[in-house]
Amino acid sequence: MSELGALQVHSLAVNVRSRRLLESVSFEAQRGEIICVVGPNGAGKSTLLELLVGLRLPTEGSISFAGKPLSRFADFAAVFAVLPAFVELPPELTVRALVEHTLARAPRPEGLIAQLRLALGVESLLQQPAGTLSRGEAQRVQLFCTLSQNKPIVVLDEPFAAFDPLQLRDVLTAVKAVASTGAIIVAAVHQLADAEKIADRILILENGRGLAWGSLDALRQHSDLPNASLEQIFVALLSGRIHAP
Repeated sequence: MSELGALQVHSLAVNVRSRRLLESVSFEAQRGEIICVVGPNGAGKSTLLELLVGLRLPTEGSISFAGKPLSRFADFAAVFAVLPAFVELPPELTVRALVEHTLARAPRPEGLIAQLRLALGVESLLQQPAGTLSRGEAQRVQLFCTLSQNKPIVVLDEPFAAFDPLQLRDVLTAVKAVASTGAIIVAAVHQLADAEKIADRILILENGRGLAWGSLDALRQHSDLPNASLEQIFVALLSGRIHAP
């Protein structure tokens, strides 16, 4: 790995009781990059993100940002904005209250906040209690609150599953807008077509191990499938028709 990566993840591994959930996973990200973590169910995507943001302690390996190792919870909290999978908003609070609470705590620049409001459509939801929102509406609010935090790295666990193709275009626009300011985005993505639309580089996991890593073009070159989709490369790797880089 290059020593110039703003985010460096080196040989992460974790045991839970006698089970090895993650084994020697490494990757790096530059400022402004969008990294998508993909893999079959049980591959270790959520476990990797939990380690990345300090919610789990690794058995082995290290995480650093801007050349400084992250070890204390305060270190991780200063660097990462996090949207876990399956989180629920407080049902009694209005969307306005949630948005105002987020923006009162070191938000991103005003122009970017305006872009996020528009792309994620939160203005039309401000008067609604969070408990009355549809799944897609709630996810848009959660994404707004996460992306609006002025942290150098944003970690998103399955952020796109609630959206239809038209909604997804606006959501991806919001994520790209944050990355364009220099923030690093790391997202675990279930739908490979979604990852292909947004990722600068892709980490493919299988059984807790890093199976492949790189841009889609690099993965195509390695697999000798120059016009392949990410899904075609993914299937070929997992079926053993091509070997991992």
